[in-house]
Amino acid sequence: MSNTDTPLSLEDQILLMKNYVVFRQKSKARTLLRKEGYFRVSRYGKYLLSFTNVLRSKPDQTLLYDLYIFDEALREIFFRYTQKAELQFKNHLSNSVSLKLNNPTFYLDSSSYTPSRGESDKIKRTRYQKKFTGFSTDLKKSENKLISKPHMYPELKAYRKGGPRYRKRIPAWTAFMYFDFGTIEHIYAYLRLDLRKEVLVSGYPESIRKVSKIDTKNMDTWIAAIRNLRNTCSHHNMLVGKTSSIVHLDNLDSAVVLPSNTDLFSRMYALKKVLDLKDSESLKNDVIKLIKKTKFNIHQFNILPLNWETLFDQIHKF
Repeated sequence: MSNTDTPLSLEDQILLMKNYVVFRQKSKARTLLRKEGYFRVSRYGKYLLSFTNVLRSKPDQTLLYDLYIFDEALREIFFRYTQKAELQFKNHLSNSVSLKLNNPTFYLDSSSYTPSRGESDKIKRTRYQKKFTGFSTDLKKSENKLISKPHMYPELKAYRKGGPRYRKRIPAWTAFMYFDFGTIEHIYAYLRLDLRKEVLVSGYPESIRKVSKIDTKNMDTWIAAIRNLRNTCSHHNMLVGKTSSIVHLDNLDSAVVLPSNTDLFSRMYALKKVLDLKDSESLKNDVIKLIKKTKFNIHQFNILPLNWETLFDQIHKF
């Protein structure tokens, strides 16, 4: 099969970028393209071009640079808080279920899970059950990898031959620190309903609600949103204007606090649900600081709702 794409020189890339942005200083354009790559930079140009009805003209290179710098700083903020959310949820999950079952390796025990995920739809039930077999196998392989790779995980030598915990499985509170967030997401999704509830009751003891099945399903969407956001930030992909997985509205919240369930603010909504109160407030303050020092009006480009601070404050903590 032939590939119709052809490699482009730096000058060719600048010519193509002129379709989206007006360049007055080609040297700066060359520096940016050499460092960041045409595909990444062109996405910002295309995004700005879609707002010509607001700008009234083709955007210039200064705005392109400002948007790029803003997006880079925004990714740094969100990556930091998605990491916090990930660590907090891993702790809630490992500690609460281990204590509930008095079983530190519950995650390797098939009796901890519901392969159908309690789904009433026959097609979904069948799909979940089919995937569970592979998930369970991969989970055991992931745990075994921690034991069998001494050069990668020397700190786990106690679980290897000659160690005091030889032939013991790695407890959840240790293994989960190595598992990626996607694996944690699936562990929670497949847990028995009583254990899913226990994670939320134990992890959020100040919650004013009686945790229900709906709450556990809502949490599934919040975790997925945070994981998607984390992946976007960690891979240095464009965050501004990105849409992602659907976030469910908490029953305690008014619909007005979630204008869209797939935009960037919906990721902030999910973070406030999962993070502790102090961290969620710090997230809001860090975003405010960034916006204040940004050289363009972010609301012109639908990056966040105009009243996002008010909406964020109205979101009920889980």
